[in-house]
Amino acid sequence: MKKYLLPILLMSLMISCVTREICDDNNQSELVARFKLEMDGVYTDTVFNGVSVYGTRSGQEFNLLYDSVPTSRIVLPLDPNQTSTSFLIDFNGLRDTLTIQHTTEYYLISYTCGFAALFTMEDVVHTRQVIRDFKIINEVIDAELELNEEQLWILF
Repeated sequence: MKKYLLPILLMSLMISCVTREICDDNNQSELVARFKLEMDGVYTDTVFNGVSVYGTRSGQEFNLLYDSVPTSRIVLPLDPNQTSTSFLIDFNGLRDTLTIQHTTEYYLISYTCGFAALFTMEDVVHTRQVIRDFKIINEVIDAELELNEEQLWILF
């Protein structure tokens, strides 16, 4: 009986090491910004045609995130290794820069999914070529929020 127990034990250990859980959780924390027109304190959704968005990281080239698309919202990845992340937004040749100043914390989603970044927006700085102002709706940017939840309104 003992001679059968050791092979069974070794086999079960090997199977447990090979079996992997698949991570279904999203661990990407991205800022959702919606374009809004503001007139006399009333905000309405707006769609811009031909929006291009470029992300920047310190010391690196611009990365194209959106290429001349009609959209009413943009989803922006923040840099977890910096305290601010900048974007260049091109509205058919008129360009504004948007800099999100944030803090970053990490938390464990699960053993198989790893960690996610939790960003807290502290301020938004922008140029005023097209963008008139902004409104922070929710300063927390978290992987566990729904994709349709907005954190920032960009006002025109």
